[in-house]
Amino acid sequence: MANDTNSTSNFCILSGHCEYKLDSQHRVAVPSDWRSQSPTGCFVLIPGRDQTLQLYTEEIYNERIGAKLKKLSTSNAADLRKLRMLGAMTHKLQCDKQGRIQIPKDLMEYAKIKDNVAFIASSDFGQIMDGARWRAELEAQNEAGDSFLDVLD
Repeated sequence: MANDTNSTSNFCILSGHCEYKLDSQHRVAVPSDWRSQSPTGCFVLIPGRDQTLQLYTEEIYNERIGAKLKKLSTSNAADLRKLRMLGAMTHKLQCDKQGRIQIPKDLMEYAKIKDNVAFIASSDFGQIMDGARWRAELEAQNEAGDSFLDVLD
């Protein structure tokens, strides 16, 4: 797994995928080259669509997600509900000395993660999902062909 950093901005590109087993305390090592994108070892983990989790460096989270959240109106009931739910499920995580983060129970349940987690690079953030589900998705994609390359057209 490798990464590149665009020198003209704070945009980082994560690449590759890997799978790790969770320990008994729901800790898992963040891929080392992903950790290198966060000088402080801090990440923000939020729920994502399709029962995935999204892992951001603090900087990218603030630029991408924080900017969107600031646009929501605190006087609008629907916006407040969205802020409340996302805020409750957003976790700032610090890597320990072994480079591990602890995936909170609420996010484990949200993403239906069991014992293995897959880290999947998705441009400037990582997606985390149950390892068995990721393997099934890879197998289905192999049978479907290269339609995922449409994003490059």
